[in-house]
Amino acid sequence: MKYRIQLDTKTQLFIAIDPADQNHKGTGATIEQAVAQLQR
Repeated sequence: MKYRIQLDTKTQLFIAIDPADQNHKGTGATIEQAVAQLQR
């Protein structure tokens, strides 16, 4: 799975975003958590 990573500096959360569907996102305190949530 391909994804894009962003860091929200206000909340200090990573956001993993599916490049094919910008509305499909996962967030987490670590990149791994954000990607795991995205894959659900």
